Amino acid sequence: MLQTLVSVLTPVFFMLGLGFVSGKRHWVNPHGTDMLGAFIAKFALPVSLFLAIVTAPRHLLAPELVPTIAYAAALLSGFAIALLYARRAGFSPVTAALYSLTVGMPNLGGIGIALFQALEGVEATVSLAVANLVGTLTVILACFIRLEMQGGGHPLRAVSAALLKPMTIVPTLGFVVAFLDIPFPDLFVSALRPLAQSTAGAGLFLTGVILSTQRLRPTRAVMLGALASNIVQPAVAFLACLALHLPAHLEARAIIAMAIPAGFVGTILSAVYREGAEEAGGVLVASSALSILTLPLWIVLALWLGGA
Repeated sequence: MLQTLVSVLTPVFFMLGLGFVSGKRHWVNPHGTDMLGAFIAKFALPVSLFLAIVTAPRHLLAPELVPTIAYAAALLSGFAIALLYARRAGFSPVTAALYSLTVGMPNLGGIGIALFQALEGVEATVSLAVANLVGTLTVILACFIRLEMQGGGHPLRAVSAALLKPMTIVPTLGFVVAFLDIPFPDLFVSALRPLAQSTAGAGLFLTGVILSTQRLRPTRAVMLGALASNIVQPAVAFLACLALHLPAHLEARAIIAMAIPAGFVGTILSAVYREGAEEAGGVLVASSALSILTLPLWIVLALWLGGA
C-alpha cells in the first residue's frame, strides 16, 4: 500500500512543486499563465476527456454514470457551505461566486488526470469525465449564472455560455458518440492523442505556477473553504457511495475524485473580475497544502474499499 501511494503521489507533487518553484524563481512569468490556462481548458482537457470516453469499451460506460448522484451531492455540499458562509460574511456577489466555485470544484483537470492515470491507467479517466461534467452542470453553471446576473446579463445567456464551453460540450459529444455506437476513426484518435497526453503534466505545472502567485492568509473563510473541499466533499461522496451500494472500484474512484484539492478556475476568474483574489487564491493554496495530508488518507481508504 505504501509503495503504491508513493508511486502515485510522487509525480503529482513533483510537477506541482516544479511549477511552484518556476513561478517563484521567475523561470516562467507567474502572471502570464493565460495562454497555458486557455490551452488546457479549451483544448487539452476537453480532448483528453473526449478520448477517454470514445475509446472506452461500450459495456463500461453505463456503469460510470451510476456515481453521478454521489458526485453531485459531494460537489454541491462544498459549494453550499462556501456560499452560505460568504453570505454571512458579507462578501460581494462576485467574490461569493468565485469563492464558492473554488471550494466546490476540485482540480480534476490538473491533479485529477495525473492521479487517475497513475492509479489505474488512462481508462479510469472516463470517471473524471463524468465527475467534471457533473461539476460543470452544477457548481460552474451556478457560478456563471451569478456572475452574468451581476453584469446585467440574463440567466439563460449564462446557461447557454456554460453549456457551450469546450469542457462541457466536447465530453458530452463523446458520450453521444459512445452510446450511439458511432465508430470513431483510429486516425482521429491518433491525431488527438498528443493533446490528451499533455493534459496531466501541463495541468499540474500550471497549478503550481498559480500557487506561487498566491499568499496564504489563514482567515476563517480560507480555512473553512479548505476543510469543505478536502474533508466534507470526499466524506459526502463516501456516504453517498455507501447509500447507493456502488461497486467497489466506482466507490474508490468517486472518493478519490472528490478528495482532489480545490481547482484554479476561480483564481483565474478573479483576475478577470478584479475581485475575490484573496478568498479564492487563499482557498487554492490552503486546500493544496492540506491535500499533502488528506489526499493520501482518502486514497488509502478508497483503495481499501476497492480491495487493493
